[in-house]
Amino acid sequence: MEDAGATEIMCRRSTTEDALALKLLIGEDYAEYEKRYGPYNLEQIIETSYFSVTATDADGAVLGFAAFNDFPAGTSRIPSSAWLDYVQGRYRTEDLNANNVLWLVFFTAAPDIADDVINNVFATLYSTLPDTDHVLFARLRDAGPMPLINDYFSALTERSTAQTDSDPFVADVLWSPRADVVPDLVIRRGKVEDYDDLMPLLLAEVGVLTEMGDDFYLEELLEHQDAVHCVLVAEDAESGEIVGLMCMSSSVEDQQYVVKHFNTEPYQKLKRWHQRSEKDQGHSNKNSFSIDFFYLNVEYECRAVDFLRPAFKQFPFAEYAFIRLPHSVPDHALLSKFQYVPLKQGLTLKQGCFLVCRYTLDVLDVRRAEADDVPKLTHLLTTQTELSRGRCDDTVAHAELCCSAAAPAGESVVSLLHQGNVVGTLHVGEMGDEDTFQFVAEFAVDSKIDFLAANKNSDREYAEIGLEPRTAPAARTESLPGLLVKYFYIKPIFRPHIRMFLRESLRLLRKEVLYYSVGLQDEIYQTLMAELTLALPRREMHVPGQPVAAEAEPQDLVTLHFTSRRLLSEFKTKIHSRIVVIGASCTGLSFIYTLLALPYIHFTNIVLISRDGVPDHPNVSDHTWFADRLSFLEREYMLFRLPCKIRIIEGNLVDFERTEKYVVTDNGYVEPYDHLVITAGRQYTVPKEISAPKYVARNGVFPLGSKLMLEKLIQHVRESEIYEDDLSHCVIYGSSLDSFCTITALLQLGVKASRLALVSPTVAEIDAEGGAFRDPAVELKVEKLCEAMGIKFYKHHDLERMDYNDDNQLTGIYIKNQSEVLLEDGEGSQRARRSVELPCTMFVYCHEKDIDPAILSALNKRSIVFDGRVIVENNYRTTDKQIYAAGPIAMFSRRFGPYEPFETYSSMEVGRHLCHTVLAFLGVEEFKANVEEDEEEKDGIDREQLRKERRGQLFSDEAAELATEKGLKDEVIERPKPLPTYKDNRMWCVLLPNDYHYFHCQTHDCRGESVKQANNISTEDDNGDSYIRVSVNTTQYIQSISYLGSNKIEVHNFKVLVGLPQTYLNIVQRWDDGLITDVLAFLRQNWTMAVYYDKAQDFIVNLRAKFRKQRDIQMLSEYILEHVQAENVDCIDESRRKRYGVEVTAETQQMVQLELIKFLHQNKEFLPIYFLPDVRCHLT
Repeated sequence: MEDAGATEIMCRRSTTEDALALKLLIGEDYAEYEKRYGPYNLEQIIETSYFSVTATDADGAVLGFAAFNDFPAGTSRIPSSAWLDYVQGRYRTEDLNANNVLWLVFFTAAPDIADDVINNVFATLYSTLPDTDHVLFARLRDAGPMPLINDYFSALTERSTAQTDSDPFVADVLWSPRADVVPDLVIRRGKVEDYDDLMPLLLAEVGVLTEMGDDFYLEELLEHQDAVHCVLVAEDAESGEIVGLMCMSSSVEDQQYVVKHFNTEPYQKLKRWHQRSEKDQGHSNKNSFSIDFFYLNVEYECRAVDFLRPAFKQFPFAEYAFIRLPHSVPDHALLSKFQYVPLKQGLTLKQGCFLVCRYTLDVLDVRRAEADDVPKLTHLLTTQTELSRGRCDDTVAHAELCCSAAAPAGESVVSLLHQGNVVGTLHVGEMGDEDTFQFVAEFAVDSKIDFLAANKNSDREYAEIGLEPRTAPAARTESLPGLLVKYFYIKPIFRPHIRMFLRESLRLLRKEVLYYSVGLQDEIYQTLMAELTLALPRREMHVPGQPVAAEAEPQDLVTLHFTSRRLLSEFKTKIHSRIVVIGASCTGLSFIYTLLALPYIHFTNIVLISRDGVPDHPNVSDHTWFADRLSFLEREYMLFRLPCKIRIIEGNLVDFERTEKYVVTDNGYVEPYDHLVITAGRQYTVPKEISAPKYVARNGVFPLGSKLMLEKLIQHVRESEIYEDDLSHCVIYGSSLDSFCTITALLQLGVKASRLALVSPTVAEIDAEGGAFRDPAVELKVEKLCEAMGIKFYKHHDLERMDYNDDNQLTGIYIKNQSEVLLEDGEGSQRARRSVELPCTMFVYCHEKDIDPAILSALNKRSIVFDGRVIVENNYRTTDKQIYAAGPIAMFSRRFGPYEPFETYSSMEVGRHLCHTVLAFLGVEEFKANVEEDEEEKDGIDREQLRKERRGQLFSDEAAELATEKGLKDEVIERPKPLPTYKDNRMWCVLLPNDYHYFHCQTHDCRGESVKQANNISTEDDNGDSYIRVSVNTTQYIQSISYLGSNKIEVHNFKVLVGLPQTYLNIVQRWDDGLITDVLAFLRQNWTMAVYYDKAQDFIVNLRAKFRKQRDIQMLSEYILEHVQAENVDCIDESRRKRYGVEVTAETQQMVQLELIKFLHQNKEFLPIYFLPDVRCHLT
């Protein structure tokens, strides 16, 4: 951002939404721009160019635009893959190559500030893409006058051998060097005289990357420089002002330290790649130097890499340079050429190592593979240790095939070359329309790539669509042709060039998008995946009226990563902070998934510590013991199975060290952390008074818990229980849905229904929700179903005691009815309720949960405040600011007042909010609003006393007066920041005996009392096999849906209805009019498809934002608000709602209709049942 006269100009990346403002900016000069740039489409330019910039003023008004690509535009006579040969053959371009050149393909700006706009645009380009040293522009010979371009660019010098009469380009190539906008830093060896200039800069600590330790004496470093100690100073090329400093040294001890503590095997343990020259023989085994200190003025940060070549020049014997920094160091421009080297397993060093090789700084070539590359590729792959031998052989075989005369159509190999040697390879196949459509249908690829905008003829997409069948997908490959990765490898020292390699491969093969699909059985290219964007799986939409599709087999599921030419310019921020998550609860997995789903950040150190690793997805479990919360799709769950995403340690947390920051597991792992996130769930734990822990699982008593316990339970059933007679019961003790899941699992294992007995103690929280099934009708039907099978029910019975034989084997239990009225004897005193004896040999406990004893012991040992649960602040921090907790194991501090436990909310949403909060503490700008750093106030205020007063008087007038008397500031007696609010729906899905399916979804604020007051619309079929209830609350929103039936239903469709206004379906009116006789059939009518579509929610949010900007809506909202406040009502009656609807203007109504029709046009492949009118005339 810079000042431009009176107008403040700000630059940002362009989006396709800018196209309309740019068209208005161009105005009637459209024909003139066609002469300059050829036929153009602004949306397509923005979507397909490598880098595009929009200049705006402080209010967001568009002032200008520029687009840059890696090949020239305006002429098709020189293909994108051939421009480099043409330019190098025709002009003197010794310093120009494909790595450091971009082409300006479009520019426009408001005439009065065009000079300032182009200056800001180019400054933004060079600071964002520091490897770009030159910008070229193809000025068409008949383009007409372009004074601004002519002033900013100069003509390249033609070679004397160039033939002007055979020029196929029909354009002049103009050149603008970076040095004219952002000059190179002048790097020189430091002098003692620099000390006085440098120290004030260093003491300010702005721009200092490394720590300035107690043994840092700059004057001595400047004075005592030699062959192994060096100081470099950077100066501004124009002013001569010192702006940077790098101190370096080389020693065998430092090199051995790095090799010993860090995983340097991919770099040959820092051994030499090439023979040492004779003059360097005296440096024995030294092959590296250390950057001990680095400072650079933040205004010059984009030129930090200018230090590296002069640094290696000072140490000609060294092939490597390394710098040791904290793992949590923010991403810095200097590190763009470095690679993070992980610590060796079990070490807990607080500093990480970043490594760069001398040859990384060389210019690399990219070309289509030739036959001569095959033996070089073979040599490359035989010297690496990361890929399996089989994968290497397949890669070489495919290269040989593609370089032969029998090369398969549509398959190509691209080589990355360093000084003629192959150092990288990419094998790809062309994507067809159907393949691309399949990816777009299953993954949210189009959330990052706008296929419609990239189409030159996008207006045709809005032509009339009739009701005839539509089966062929749109031709996406016409505008954005794609490639699918088959094989990939790049030498470790050259991996900072992966994005350049991919960009050049797309250019040479004349494609736009690169896809990489990975299954669970595939060998993964981790380094490639780190540079691509994760395509999030789309929620499956079942077509109304069609049978519910069977779940895909795990081996058929894939994850998808992708990139495009434009996305390759959006470099990811790398975060190396060590994030350790304790517990694979839904909250913890949601936390990790949110981290992985961020498209612009790559996390290198995520560790999950869990007793059972990652639990199986409910769809793939042989026996489902717990209610399915429908938290993750199977494709989403696959991310946790990929070793390149997270590292999983199977074990229990038994201790952690807060000062040195590491955790210890029961199986001997020592794992360091920078941020420790505790999200362990609470487990069903048999109370000691019921059964001694040493007898659990050995005497027939099983808590429903760990994977090991379930394996013992299954073993016990198969070896013993299925042979027991009907006189002995198998008792399930619990009141939640998990107890019904357990019944189903035991039946599947072969236990007779007549032996099963469910003992359900009274749980006030469950009763308040309307029972475990949250619908009395469903609960009654389930009880009848189970009783018909012979399963015994003991509702509201509590366990009194358990009996064992001499071998400590369970023989029976005694239960008592909690709802039974106490009996009185003749003297009026009360007698105990009568007990019921149940002979049993197996007892499954699924009643009350508790924290894992090992975790509890560790928390107590390390003084983490615990009050039944881990106490956290509103930002999830415990008493240790680097330790967070959320989910069932945690609770907010009591000073915030009463609050529902985390279990009453969506675990997925809690995990997401926790993640966003941790990201804020990691410094991610987008989430900083989630937290407010504690401000250290040095005003003598006793804040502990203040907190006590807050607790005692809770911000009463007396407390305020007391604070005023003590002279406390107003801000310190404010209420604490509010606790997080969670609004996502909650869901349960259970397989019941006899293959009955139960599904329930409700809003976050749906309670048993609100359901009683709601308009409950329910139907069931004639034989009672299918029951469904839709509950509409008093504000006319759908607050819950319940289903029980023998057939599976499309739960992913119906769950999106909960929380929507009932008017989306108009279900209340139709029910009242008698038009609905079968609710399930009504919800499956084909016109409802658009409501179930996964993009519908985003469309609704965007439409609401536009809706609220309409003037008539703003005035109407103010009027309604006044009415609600004046009459103190919670909802608006139907008559008033209709009167308000009349006040909406025709313009607003037309806007809503047009937006809806546009949405249906844009997604017509997935919503093929609607007639859509031609709206092209409304989009110009």
